[in-house]
Amino acid sequence: MAYAILLLVVGILLVFLEAILPSGGILSVLAIASLLAAVILGFISSASMGLVILLIIFISVPVLVLLGVKLLPKIPFGRRMILVEHQEEFDEARGEPGISDEDFSHLRDKGGITVTELRPSGIAEIGGKRYSVVSQGGMLEASVEIIVKEVEGNNIVVTKKM
Repeated sequence: MAYAILLLVVGILLVFLEAILPSGGILSVLAIASLLAAVILGFISSASMGLVILLIIFISVPVLVLLGVKLLPKIPFGRRMILVEHQEEFDEARGEPGISDEDFSHLRDKGGITVTELRPSGIAEIGGKRYSVVSQGGMLEASVEIIVKEVEGNNIVVTKKM
């Protein structure tokens, strides 16, 4: 009976460690073996002891796995393992990130200058403001005069000014 309880405690500890440490499944295999041996020794001791050990396993294993997953981002080792969501930083040359719901139809037939190369998309300055644009005639170098040919939703289509 003492060995069954010892194997149960070791198995539960290994399950928790598997949730927070990368072991490639080695800790999982050891935990399963330990818990299985605890159940077998519990049933050899008595049927009620085997059922109690099974009940403890069915309750503690999911709780400890969830606890390990919740604690992982809070411990220093876990923070190094988990990727953080990258926040886009505002870059003056590229303009503001995200999708605009602005109406760009007022830009039709206006002139501007490319800020970046258009391959075929890039940034252009039109009327003192920077916009994400697409060139109609292929690639354009930076600092080239352009004219807005058409606006399709959020797409501002430009061509080289002749």
